[in-house]
Amino acid sequence: MKLDCKAASRLISEGLDRDLDFSQRTALRLHLLICTTCSRVKAQLAFLHRSASRYQGGDEDDLPPHH
Repeated sequence: MKLDCKAASRLISEGLDRDLDFSQRTALRLHLLICTTCSRVKAQLAFLHRSASRYQGGDEDDLPPHH
């Protein structure tokens, strides 16, 4: 499974809310190794996810693990 940036961005976002399956995680990791833009998108979305969780009174320990 080869990802373009649009599909990678979708998986990055979905991965914040649910566990991706093995093939999705593998394809995303491979894409992130070669795409600095998507790596930045992943970091930005993770920051927003953590910030929103804190704003809502959540605790970072309550977040699902990232793959």
